[in-house]
Amino acid sequence: MIKAFVLFAFSACCLGPKLSAQDSITWNSDANSTNLTSNGGLMGGGFRFEIGVFVGSFVPTPGNLDQWLANWVSADGVFYDPITRRFSGSTVLITNSAPFTEGKQGYVLGFSGNTASGEWILFRAPTWNWLSATNAPPSFEEWFARDATPVVGTIHASGSPFLMKSAAVSNGVLVPTTFSQWQADQLTGEPLNGANQDPDQDGVVNLLEFVFGTPPRVAGTPVATPVTLVSGALQITIPRRLDRIATLVVEVSSNLSVWNSGSGFTNTIQNDANALVVRDLTVQSGANPRRFIRLRASVP
Repeated sequence: MIKAFVLFAFSACCLGPKLSAQDSITWNSDANSTNLTSNGGLMGGGFRFEIGVFVGSFVPTPGNLDQWLANWVSADGVFYDPITRRFSGSTVLITNSAPFTEGKQGYVLGFSGNTASGEWILFRAPTWNWLSATNAPPSFEEWFARDATPVVGTIHASGSPFLMKSAAVSNGVLVPTTFSQWQADQLTGEPLNGANQDPDQDGVVNLLEFVFGTPPRVAGTPVATPVTLVSGALQITIPRRLDRIATLVVEVSSNLSVWNSGSGFTNTIQNDANALVVRDLTVQSGANPRRFIRLRASVP
């Protein structure tokens, strides 16, 4: 189990993708393009793009967003690069086992789970049909975002005034990302790629960058996790990303030596798309002059 901690206290005292000798699909967006979120801000490194298909006869529409995740099968994924302003992937086809049958309609799904809602963009082109995995000689296709038609979000083939723009989604289910996926996409080639290492030296280890959705190789201001006193008890607000597969536990202590968690020691005030909010059950008083609270994050 990989763990990381955040402690708080109060006291009364680009290169293009390489092609394989096997059948493959390269899928990307144009470099140095303008790509936006629903509020007009620039897409950031928290956006993940996946190539895949939907199972059976399921056809995604804006009206069935809540069913997408249950029917989506990803073949590969990459994170958006805010420096080159593009995503770029190359996927080798290994098998045509269902649902990746030859001729199946392919899609590219981009998503980011921010603290208030999801940002999604899903697009396809009529020619994006899954290739045979056994062609001889090997064949490949190139799928460009500019050639696609969006199901959710917006694409301008001209790239002006933007190429891609995601849509705010509140009734969908965020696509989960594991720490190993994030590590491979965000820290490939980085020697300080361990969960408790800090390659950008901003004081936030990789595991917490993963939990909060911040870039691990670009130093920045740590995500605010405010701690306040509510009716004399410590309360912490954690705006974590819901699409990150991680376990978050809030622990409390009176001496920094013995830490406790769970319903006998803390009360979960809020746990939704906006934030996880947890309050200490022990009120600061003359009998309990010192209280400490911390977040413990872990991934499988």
